[in-house]
Amino acid sequence: MKVIQPLALTLLLLPLAAQASCGGAFCSLSTDWDIQGVASKPGVRLDIRAEFIDLDQLRSGTHKVAPAGEVGEHDEVRTINRNLLTTLDWNINADWGMTFKVPFISRAHNHIFNKDDGLGGTDPEVENWNFSGIGDVQALARYRFYNDEHANAGVRFGLKLPTGSIHERNSEEEAERTLQPGSGSVDSLLGAYYNHHDGNLGWFAQGMWQQMVSDRDNFKPGRKLSADVGISYNATPDLSLMLQLNLQHKSRDSGANAEPADSGSRTVSISPGLSYRITPAVQVYGFVQKPLYQNMNGAQLTPDWSAALGINTAF
Repeated sequence: MKVIQPLALTLLLLPLAAQASCGGAFCSLSTDWDIQGVASKPGVRLDIRAEFIDLDQLRSGTHKVAPAGEVGEHDEVRTINRNLLTTLDWNINADWGMTFKVPFISRAHNHIFNKDDGLGGTDPEVENWNFSGIGDVQALARYRFYNDEHANAGVRFGLKLPTGSIHERNSEEEAERTLQPGSGSVDSLLGAYYNHHDGNLGWFAQGMWQQMVSDRDNFKPGRKLSADVGISYNATPDLSLMLQLNLQHKSRDSGANAEPADSGSRTVSISPGLSYRITPAVQVYGFVQKPLYQNMNGAQLTPDWSAALGINTAF
């Protein structure tokens, strides 16, 4: 039990990170306890995670780039994401369970619109957005089809629902769709996982596919495929050290309200972290995520690092 509970903190299910042209983003870390492989008794777990993601680097392909400064176009400058992700997991029985995720988003964004100065140059105008609200809720079911003394395997499936606003605006205009709290789409989610534990060591591997099934207001988010592996080590009965590698591929967005040229990416990140058991039922944890490889279509804002802190409790 002491090995797998910290291991569950490392499982990167449902990676939500999406480096878009404007920079709406979540950490690709997960604090799900539903695929830990040991929670066979019925019960409920609550996880609350705070994230900080500062997207302040403009990148094209694998390189940092300077703003283009083209007349009539805008240049992205910075997006600060402060997210609060609440996850409620209900373990119905040894093999079946449900998970609900509710994100609360606080986002500040600014870019420069390059107006024509009438003299053959540009007249830069700074535009800002600052808003907060509920994002897109996710509802998933899971089924564990394999279990022995040291290993577990299962599948998860469900939907991302269009509960987040798509009409946040400043005093003059709506923010771009990739910056909005919600995508407006219904997405299907399908994933599989495997974890193994032996003594003080544990490791996992998982994958997840996200595909839009219904769009809204001429915006179709690109498909996302993720693969993650990680390892955990119990340094003491209460303290666990963790390390994970996160890979993600996102295809281009499409539709009249999308920016296909500046969407889609391939990323690889490393995420060291630790968790500490305060009581038998309560743990606190923290992670830092560092990109190792970022390949962006067009020009998009990316982070140099991200951080997540949280608490998990069983009822």
